[in-house]
Amino acid sequence: MKKILFILTLISLNVLEAQENKPFSNFDIGFYSGINFYNTYNIRGDFLVEIKTNLISSLKLKASTGYFRTIQPYSYTVRTYSENTIIDSLPRFFAGKYNLVSKNYDIFPLMLGIQYNFVHSIFLPYISIDAVYNFINSSIETSLPEVWSYNSIDEIPPEFKENQKKEELPVNSYGIMLGAGISYHISSKLNLDIRYLFKYDNKIINTHHFIVGIYF
Repeated sequence: MKKILFILTLISLNVLEAQENKPFSNFDIGFYSGINFYNTYNIRGDFLVEIKTNLISSLKLKASTGYFRTIQPYSYTVRTYSENTIIDSLPRFFAGKYNLVSKNYDIFPLMLGIQYNFVHSIFLPYISIDAVYNFINSSIETSLPEVWSYNSIDEIPPEFKENQKKEELPVNSYGIMLGAGISYHISSKLNLDIRYLFKYDNKIINTHHFIVGIYF
């Protein structure tokens, strides 16, 4: 009888283990915030919501979305000129210039990827890779303009009459995100997660990301 109970116990444990390792048998949801930067002089914020499910015991499928605010340092001088009629109907000509200081991106990413866990313990190191599609709201920050006035168009310096470079700002992009991190098992339902990500993009700058969050 004891042998039968022992065999039944082993079978039950094997069944439970198989159920735990069955694909899509459990789901986690996580909330993350942090920073991203192109260089350390231009730091902006991150926010992510992520859902994960198991494929095998050490491999997770994950999907996430959120918001990145990214700034790209930029240096370019724009020169323009115009004609205006002012007092006593005398024509006056104006030349002006201003500098483009930075390109600012509000990014709303959609990400799908996998996470590989190295060990199963209270500390869980892992690596990850995600495919990313971005919806982007772009803007350019400029310096205050400088303006000069002239009596005739011939007085305006020739550099103000040259064709200016047209700035094209993206509305979407795609890329990949490579990551490494470690999670800490706080309780049966709660985990602390810290990770580093490198985001490669096909249209805007590549950025480094450091984020921290919880998942349960």
